[in-house]
Amino acid sequence: MGTNRRWFRISLILLASPLIFALAGANGDGDRKETTYRWDIVNIPNSNPPTAFEGGFASALANDGSSITVTGHGTFKPREPDEVTGGGAWTTYAPNGTTITGNGTYRVQQLVRFDLAPGVLTETVDKIPGAKGDLTDTRAGLMFVRIAYSDGSKGILVFSCGLDGSPASIFEGVTASKGYTDYWNSLQGNITLFHILSQDEKQD
Repeated sequence: MGTNRRWFRISLILLASPLIFALAGANGDGDRKETTYRWDIVNIPNSNPPTAFEGGFASALANDGSSITVTGHGTFKPREPDEVTGGGAWTTYAPNGTTITGNGTYRVQQLVRFDLAPGVLTETVDKIPGAKGDLTDTRAGLMFVRIAYSDGSKGILVFSCGLDGSPASIFEGVTASKGYTDYWNSLQGNITLFHILSQDEKQD
């Protein structure tokens, strides 16, 4: 009889284990909400003091000197690749820099990777919608997203932001692929920015 009771108790424990782990997940990591970031190609028309608005544009060159110019903003959650929003407009140019070879819109489909980087934003008035105007909510970093162009082609948008104190290895601006063409050389003058919109947990 003692052996039977022992096996009965073991059976109850085994049956209850999935429920115990499920409850632990609901009250632990499984219930933690994700940090939401906003990315922007920034427009800074005022320099006294520098004032950041949405609505900027960024350009990059391909091997033959042809180029792409994009606008855009959106949001993402680093641990949830499909929880993305946003996009913008695109225009491609022939190597002469003036002949337009295509244009339209693009939308972000999926986050591929995001890495935070050292750096802080200083001496800037922050007018990005959704941001609180607190410069401590800005971040430097590198983001890769899959995008779909309105003409049916697809590509990868690489979005890089360096701030005061960021390593020199970080470039400022964007690069983009479109079909078989890689616009890999980001042009100077591009300005990009990441913001934390909501932070419900500490970053690992």
